[in-house]
Amino acid sequence: MDTVELALEHSVVERGDARLHVVRSRVAPHERRAPLLFVHGYPDTHATWSRQLEGLAAMHPVAAFDLRGVGASTIVGEPRAATRMARYVEDIEAVIDHVAGPGGQVHLVGHDWGGVLAWQFAGDPERAGRLRSLTVIAAPHGAAALAMLRARLRRHSLADLAVVAEQLRRSWYLFLFQLPKIPELYLGRDPVRTWVGAHRRGGVPRGDPELADIDPAWARSALVALLPLYRQMFARTTLRELHELRKGGPRTITTPVCLVVPQRDLALTPELYENIAEFVPELERHDIDDNHWVHRSRAAEVNQIVHDFVARHEA
Repeated sequence: MDTVELALEHSVVERGDARLHVVRSRVAPHERRAPLLFVHGYPDTHATWSRQLEGLAAMHPVAAFDLRGVGASTIVGEPRAATRMARYVEDIEAVIDHVAGPGGQVHLVGHDWGGVLAWQFAGDPERAGRLRSLTVIAAPHGAAALAMLRARLRRHSLADLAVVAEQLRRSWYLFLFQLPKIPELYLGRDPVRTWVGAHRRGGVPRGDPELADIDPAWARSALVALLPLYRQMFARTTLRELHELRKGGPRTITTPVCLVVPQRDLALTPELYENIAEFVPELERHDIDDNHWVHRSRAAEVNQIVHDFVARHEA
């Protein structure tokens, strides 16, 4: 699939407590295809999608944005309230309004935390109608992952306990990020080196242009701004919501979903995706023998997967 030299339009979506930086391809006046909207994860900005924007823009309108507090997106409200997880999910709908019009639809694509937020968006019956399709890369469905871990713990076999232990080993940073202040100090000490190191360990190839000429302030925002999301993972309200969801049975994702699972993900074991079919009836899955940032290391392959899936769900 050929890439194109892409001129992106830059705009801002005002959210009251945040200003979201959005990039998008120029759209023809009578364009009827739904845009592809890309949501980045941690520790990234919209720039992580450069190869998808360039590779897919000739066939689809494309757009991406910086999550609040990251890159060129800023938080202007009270920080604690402005970084509630619900606000990030609501931002997705605001950006959909911006790039597709009120009531318009998009093909949503999320990686890492962008995928987590996309799962939440698609799982809300009042918002799911804004999506023609959902593509998730390197992000398990939260309830499905918990179901897998719970089932393996209950079986008490050494093999099952080893799977759980391996995931806990890979999740060491989740526990570090629960501490106050220390992660900010650690990540901000040498943000460029830390940011590049994380991406290299996650499979971004040496020589990738994204790893060159990095601004320290930009790197620090990417490393620190999303820490509140990690700290909300184990908050009482989040655990209570998961408990209520489990009591009510699986919340079905009615949107067609394409799932891309890197088999050598430094942070996530493939077993976390075992139970996902219980939550996603219309599921297409692609396993790729690569690491976490597979959309950078295997860009052409991922672009083809996204293009083919979106084309089947465009009508």
